[in-house]
Amino acid sequence: MKGALGLRRIHGHLVLAVLGLVLARPGVVTNLVGSGLVAAGLVVRVWAAGVLEKGGRLCTDGPYQYVRHPLYVGSLVAALGFCVMMSVVWAWVVVLPLFIVLYAVQVSLEERLLRAEYGERHAEYAAEVPKVLPRLRSGGVGGGRRWSFSQALANREQYHVFVTVGLVALFYAKWYWGW
Repeated sequence: MKGALGLRRIHGHLVLAVLGLVLARPGVVTNLVGSGLVAAGLVVRVWAAGVLEKGGRLCTDGPYQYVRHPLYVGSLVAALGFCVMMSVVWAWVVVLPLFIVLYAVQVSLEERLLRAEYGERHAEYAAEVPKVLPRLRSGGVGGGRRWSFSQALANREQYHVFVTVGLVALFYAKWYWGW
């Protein structure tokens, strides 16, 4: 989805990732802790992508029973992991706030689109399930759709996984070779 200036959200991610990698001061502990958070974020994203049928009915299954925007929650957890891996203060005061603003705008836009497309069904869902801070119990709103590897692929989540894993590898390389 295009945002301001006709740029896609991915462009903002790439700029933040390159800037983060260039200015990072990773260490073995920060890489291990950070990559654990990145992995947790990827698991959430892949879970969400495997139940989401874009352009289909309103998705209330899998992680969508706990939070309305699990793809973004997964991305936020991964971003926290990268901030840990960067091991510099500016990651927490510049990168993370920029990331949060980028996603706050996106969530707001998507909420309006979902409300327009699904009407009362979305209103009922929104009343039961929090927007971005997951609750610990299911809202019981799921429609029975199960996770599917082929659906995750149809949603092109493999590209997100490959780029993210590649970036983690670059952080380890930077630490190991002292770039």
